[in-house]
Amino acid sequence: MKSSSVYHSTMAPRAPQSDGNEAAFAVVEAIFSLHQQLLAEVSSLLADLGLSPALADTLRKLDPDHSVSRRELADRLHCDPSNVTFLVDRLRERGFVASRTDAHDRRVRALTLTAAGMKARSTLADGLSMALQRSGLKGEQLRQLSALLSSATEANQCEEALER
Repeated sequence: MKSSSVYHSTMAPRAPQSDGNEAAFAVVEAIFSLHQQLLAEVSSLLADLGLSPALADTLRKLDPDHSVSRRELADRLHCDPSNVTFLVDRLRERGFVASRTDAHDRRVRALTLTAAGMKARSTLADGLSMALQRSGLKGEQLRQLSALLSSATEANQCEEALER
């Protein structure tokens, strides 16, 4: 993996200071840069699993211990349920997801990970973890970054819920 100084040198110029958003701009740039680094690190893994980044994200959002409806999965992915249908169909084709009638509501299809899906999800999680470890962040730094990003995403989800 390239050093962070190389990534900073390839970033777009900083936002003008006059708008007062330089810190926010720097955070967004760093997040996008880390995202690109992680994608580059796991691209061969995704290819081996037959997954696009969108399918990998969908696989990550499925709980190995509990089934979910397409609506719940759409909420987790922050997308329209019609998009989830496409993603789930691709995962089903790969043998990673099964769909069955929900035990509590026969109108709902419950999505569950198959054994192959659980294995692929575990392989993906291990690959992402290793890629993040190669970023240079360790222990407490990773915990702090996780807490900060979780706080930011939870605040955004609360705002979205209030707008509904």
